[in-house]
Amino acid sequence: MPKITAPTVAEHREQRRADLLDAAASLMLRSGSFTVAEVATEVGLSRSAVYEYYSSAADLIADVLVDELADWADALERATAGIPDPADRVSAWVAAVLHYVAEGRHALVRAAGSIDLPATRRAEVQGRHRDLVRELHVALVDLGCADPTAVSAFIWGAVNAAITRIEAGSTAAEDETAMVLDFIQGGLAGLVLGR
Repeated sequence: MPKITAPTVAEHREQRRADLLDAAASLMLRSGSFTVAEVATEVGLSRSAVYEYYSSAADLIADVLVDELADWADALERATAGIPDPADRVSAWVAAVLHYVAEGRHALVRAAGSIDLPATRRAEVQGRHRDLVRELHVALVDLGCADPTAVSAFIWGAVNAAITRIEAGSTAAEDETAMVLDFIQGGLAGLVLGR
């Protein structure tokens, strides 16, 4: 029987799973992809031991994405919590998204984005991706936008353009954040004031 390194078998398995996720994320950030054998080597397990936790590399990538997107959504929720003015919450959300990107954490989501995931896992990842705009949508509802779903899509488009520019090194994150905030605030003022 293999030696466990935690007080219980369940805790040991959870720690192994966390180690596998960390190794997979690290490999994705370094090279954009990985094999099950590379993850096994990184963690110090046999390849067959990895398959006790994950049926495929795509399944492991899906879990990396689900965890990262959940962490990102939590960070966005914390960034907007307690801000009474909905327009200020929108600005805080935009700034938090671009701060995440400037820290380099979006590289993991971008690297995994080109991986072909099983359909059920793809749906789960897409759901987590939609969670990213939850706080933005709430702020837009509170702001009185007639179609908060459409406006959040427009804002995401502007933010996504800023993400592309930041990651390409075309502009400093602070400058890009200031520019996209001016752009979005101007658009929101026009919508709310009916201009």
